[in-house]
Amino acid sequence: MNLAKRFFLTLFALTLFSGAFAQQHAFSEAQTADIACAKAKLIALYNFLDASQPEDKKVFIPSACGSETPIPMPKWLQDLLVNEMQTRVLWQIPSASGRIEYLNEAELWRRTFAVVFEFLTLVEKINDGSTFSSLDIMEQFGKIRTNLLIETDRLNTDPVLIGFNMRESMQGRGRALLATLDLINSEMNSVAESFIVAPKLWRSKFVKSVEGVVVLSNSMYGDIVNNASLPMPDTYKRGKNNSTIVFLLMLIGMLAIFFSVYKFTSDKNDEITKAIEKYIQKSSAWADDYSRQFLDINVKYIVLITLCAFSVIGVIFGMAVGGFVGFIMFAICFAMGLYSGLKMPGIILKFLKRRRGEKINNQLMDALILLSNSLKSGMDIVQGFDMVSHDLQPPISDEFALVIKNYKLGTPFEKALEGMEERVESRLLSYMVKA
Repeated sequence: MNLAKRFFLTLFALTLFSGAFAQQHAFSEAQTADIACAKAKLIALYNFLDASQPEDKKVFIPSACGSETPIPMPKWLQDLLVNEMQTRVLWQIPSASGRIEYLNEAELWRRTFAVVFEFLTLVEKINDGSTFSSLDIMEQFGKIRTNLLIETDRLNTDPVLIGFNMRESMQGRGRALLATLDLINSEMNSVAESFIVAPKLWRSKFVKSVEGVVVLSNSMYGDIVNNASLPMPDTYKRGKNNSTIVFLLMLIGMLAIFFSVYKFTSDKNDEITKAIEKYIQKSSAWADDYSRQFLDINVKYIVLITLCAFSVIGVIFGMAVGGFVGFIMFAICFAMGLYSGLKMPGIILKFLKRRRGEKINNQLMDALILLSNSLKSGMDIVQGFDMVSHDLQPPISDEFALVIKNYKLGTPFEKALEGMEERVESRLLSYMVKA
């Protein structure tokens, strides 16, 4: 029932959407001019990457953008198109006629620009009052969005045989273009969502999403044509010299850290030795405490597991950041893991003692009732403790059994009770022992 209701509400919203467009324009004159300018720039990019046209005809006259000054195709782009982009075949797909169509680097970009151009063209047709049914609008926008996803997926997927990354396309400008196309895809998602919102909200949501596509289209044009406000194409490239410098800086930093640590440990040798001995004694005390909690836990495993967990986190973040900063992040995580690992046995011990004390508190009333009944029946206190150790469940049965065991080995009963009080973190049990 909910699904049917949503379907009819969506259909009703789309009907209002298409009817409202038929009555009035969604965009102002200035916004309509911006859409026309963005379309003209996309056509220019499409023609610039057409290897079949001669260079002297690849001139963009931005009359739709309010200027008649011719803008020639950038020389660097023409050189790339002739020497690399049209010869680097990256994909082969079946065409409508059944033949295999080979797509080179330039053609992949042209197909993507064509999809964005198709989107803006459809927006213009709807804004001009062209009659579309609500289902036609939904179908055409959905088709365009699907085509953009297909084309951007090809751009983001590295061909296995060639091994070329489209982020390095056009002297490294592909990275900026791919990021812009992802944003355009997000704006198209917002356009699709505007069809099903309330009638009072759809117009502003639709207009803002289309304006976003227009701005991003202009950004792609600027990235390729390279206005004065953009850096030269060479600054986009990652040269081998930069990688060598980064590696040398990482090596120098690692050596500096190593010698700093070595110098610090040499000057503090006696203090470090005493600290290690003190920690070993503390570890032995922790091991005894774990045993007194009836737990067989090796303290060094807690330290190593904590250190390894922080080291793995450091490796993940370090690889994500990369470079010398990534190494620093790994070193910080390793140091945090070492500090946390040394503290973790005591933290875990406190937690386990507290939790075990809470369990004993919950069992203590049953133990006192059973102990009282045994005393009323003529048994002494030792026999009562022995009965509790056999009739109740751990952990209180373990504690009472240990008291009886120590008593039978020669420990005074009062001392055995004090030992139980030290092992268990429970005020109620302390009150019972004192009573």
